[in-house]
Order: sequence, then structure tokens, then C-alpha cells
Amino acid sequence: MYTLHIHKDAEKALKKSPQHIKEKSFECLQVLMASGLKDFPYQVDTLKGKYKKFKYMEIKISGDYRLIFRQEENQFFIRYAGTHNSLGTG
Repeated sequence: MYTLHIHKDAEKALKKSPQHIKEKSFECLQVLMASGLKDFPYQVDTLKGKYKKFKYMEIKISGDYRLIFRQEENQFFIRYAGTHNSLGTG
């Protein structure tokens, strides 16, 4: 079992997202809490640039929507959520 912490900025962005993104994100977060990154159904990449220092990773929810997080032992910290362009990850 894993613990999930969602930053307020990420929570606000998820609330503003379209319904199909909300559903996929909720499913993604449930799997993350239950089994972590083992057998994870979404693509996960390590971020480079300013995010590399803190070992942030991104979950690709859809072609354009991302969740940026970091992992410390059995805890996941969701820091940012949004489109690829709004996050500046590409």
C-alpha cells in the first residue's frame, strides 16, 4: 500500500480538467496507491531540465495531459497536473 499526497495546485488543475481526463486521472491515482509503479498501465518518464534535480517523473494520462510527481519510499507526491505545454515539459 502506498500513500498519495496531492498538492493544491495539482488538485485545482485536475478539477478544471475535462471529464474524461478526470476519470483517467482518478483511475491512475487508484492504481498508484494500490500497487505503485509495478505493472502500471500508463507511460512514466523521468523529467529532465529543472525537474531532474528533485527526481520528478511524469505520468502521461493522454496525448497532451500530464501528472508530475516524485516518489519517496512508499509515498507519492503529485506536484503538478496539466497539459504538456502549460507545464513547460516539452
